[in-house]
Amino acid sequence: MKEGIRRLLLRAKEIWLILCVALLYLAMLEVFLSFVYIGADRIRVSSASSLDGRSQSDVYAEVPWAHEYFRELEQSSVTRWTSYVYWRRQPYQGRHINIDADGIRRTWNADGTAVNGKDPVKIFTFGGSTMWGVGARDDFTIASCLARNLEGKGVRCQVTNFGESGYVSTQEVIALAQQLRDGNVPDFVVFYDGVNDIYSAYQQQKAGLPQNEFHRAQEYSVSQPRSYATLRLLCIRRSIGALAVVRFSRNIMRRVGIEVEPDSAATDRSDPSGLSDGKEALFQEVLAVYKGNMRMVTTLGESYGFKSLFYWQPTVFDKAYPTTCEQKVQEEIVDLQPYCEKMCQLVQQEPFSQGQDIIFHDMSRVFSSTQEPIFIDWCHVSEWGNEQVAGKMAADVIRLLHGVDPFTGSQASSASQEGVPGERAAPPGFFQFLVR
Repeated sequence: MKEGIRRLLLRAKEIWLILCVALLYLAMLEVFLSFVYIGADRIRVSSASSLDGRSQSDVYAEVPWAHEYFRELEQSSVTRWTSYVYWRRQPYQGRHINIDADGIRRTWNADGTAVNGKDPVKIFTFGGSTMWGVGARDDFTIASCLARNLEGKGVRCQVTNFGESGYVSTQEVIALAQQLRDGNVPDFVVFYDGVNDIYSAYQQQKAGLPQNEFHRAQEYSVSQPRSYATLRLLCIRRSIGALAVVRFSRNIMRRVGIEVEPDSAATDRSDPSGLSDGKEALFQEVLAVYKGNMRMVTTLGESYGFKSLFYWQPTVFDKAYPTTCEQKVQEEIVDLQPYCEKMCQLVQQEPFSQGQDIIFHDMSRVFSSTQEPIFIDWCHVSEWGNEQVAGKMAADVIRLLHGVDPFTGSQASSASQEGVPGERAAPPGFFQFLVR
């Protein structure tokens, strides 16, 4: 009996020593790999090859500022929590990208002083990263191009770019409502949407949600008192995931073709055609949400005295003559193609302006016949592309300023001309707005 206990204790001692040695070697490996990754990361950050892959697009083939721009884009992409809309970029100052304390990107504007007692036309632009201006310098975003185009045609204006990366159309409506609540009322609002509403539906298989909404749900759930155990497990999991040894193991597994990070959205995209009954219903839901947001903005415009312009944006899949780089982009995100194409079909079939005071233009085909490089990825375009988009927007603004309906080309009715800059009536009371 005593001999058996002694052998058991010896075996336990051996196991304990083996575990201690293994942990010691693991700790040494962790320290070694940590230093290796620190050095590698510093080299990667300082090397041109670490830049955003879009900097290699043929759009920037002869552009000297591309590398510096994409460095600034990476540095300026840090966001902060913002009530109601979830996030805005933090303030940033660079050569090509500048963001103010409110998270608003700088826009080219001429002198905003009043002329002959008339203030400049105030224009708000809304959208996702395409409106914010990914791929373009401050003075060549859609908002800046719009301001410069109008100034060149004799229209004094002040354009504010409320675009933000990842925003879906509902977030933009909320951002507009916040400005109106604070008394910041424009003469015109311009909405440039489509790709983020599509991608959010693709990502979560549900229309009308902000991107990555499943993260918000998880964060809320683990913040509840009864979920502290789950929160601790989540913290432990993330701490383990940050270890250099784990990072090394994941790199090895990726090299041998093993998937180590399954899609956290856990959505079912097994139907590559995107045309099953469930997908068809999803596309209709996306369109319904978008139309609902258009109606809300138009109703706000009637109450506050501003005009609303809506544009459905193009994607790389709409280009009939893609360049080699653009073809590569199409191949890399082929799963998105049926979503984009089907939504474009629905948008083209939808009579947005019929029987409604809604000014909408489908711009999905604006680059369809262009043979030059336009897209740096599936939805962001070159600075020249921004100028083309802004030119069409400016033409619509000018027509409205002259009382011409941009959609029909006919003279607008007296009712639709209410709220022309300089003649805005005070908005109704809040209760009056609710019961309209």
